[in-house]
Amino acid sequence: MQYLLFDEKSLEEVLTNLKRAKPSFKRYRYVEILAELEDGVVGRYRNILFVLTDQEVSIDPLAKIVVEFSTEKGLRPFAYGRYAYRENQLLLDCKYREDLFHDYLPALLSELTLSRVLMKDCTIRAEQLAEKETEIVRELIKLSEETKTADPERLEKLSFEVSDLRTSFFTSFMHFKDTVEEIFSAISRGTAISTSLGGLLSEQIQELQLELQTLSYYESRFEQTLAGVRDALDIVHLRLETLRSRENLELQKRTSALQAAAAIIEFVAVYYYTLKIWESFLPLEHIPPVVSFTVLAVFTTIVVAYTDALGEYIREKRAKPKFVFLTLLLVTLLALMMILPTLEVSQP
Repeated sequence: MQYLLFDEKSLEEVLTNLKRAKPSFKRYRYVEILAELEDGVVGRYRNILFVLTDQEVSIDPLAKIVVEFSTEKGLRPFAYGRYAYRENQLLLDCKYREDLFHDYLPALLSELTLSRVLMKDCTIRAEQLAEKETEIVRELIKLSEETKTADPERLEKLSFEVSDLRTSFFTSFMHFKDTVEEIFSAISRGTAISTSLGGLLSEQIQELQLELQTLSYYESRFEQTLAGVRDALDIVHLRLETLRSRENLELQKRTSALQAAAAIIEFVAVYYYTLKIWESFLPLEHIPPVVSFTVLAVFTTIVVAYTDALGEYIREKRAKPKFVFLTLLLVTLLALMMILPTLEVSQP
């Protein structure tokens, strides 16, 4: 007889390929029986479908384990007798027990098969991740070489490229890590079943544990790579912030110089046009030049300051004490500029 193991999604297809399968339901400790055959049963353990039969099916199984009874020497002991496992062939020297053949054995074989299938998938993922890791390291070396000399635009472009590679690498790594955890869980469950059977197929579990250690090494290595990428990007971002701070400082210096120049130009323009308007409406001939110059200078200064206060008032829609004070001062000075020429003219 033999155990054929499939994905549970293949249930209908498997049942169609089996002769005289009768629906049945029986629940054991690990397994539930779904159908009975003339020479065996169809059952499910977790997401694995197993068939214990001598029949052949046209669907490729995940695994096929042939079971033979043997009394040869050199068999290992277990709870119900002796056994040996050789290349998908299980030799048993024991009595046929329903709980052993319909429950414990299919559950244990399912866990071992699931571990091997996931292990194969995980090994392929590890190879793909190793290739991506090489590409990332190459880009990191390039990035490190250009960090000290490249301009911000070049550094930003390189950091984006490395970030994209890191994102792709991280996504694949998380799938890899999840699969490693699934393998660990399957081996742990298989170990528990094997222990309850007195060590049945313990050597197969040990082989899987050794392979899992290799995958765990890859997992640790890939985590270190991700940490290295993160540290390298942090350094680049720090470098970019330093360069941008320098650029901002230079820009602020230039802006300050431009603002100072604009303030001077604004002051001169306001002073000139105020003087011309003052002369047009009022006689200034009898006002001493020092007085007129001082009054105009103070007026122009207040006007320049008042433009900033007015801008704040428009933005915030709230009159601050500064705005109120400058408004009153400006009105007072305008009144003084109107009265002053009159006073000077009326003198004898």
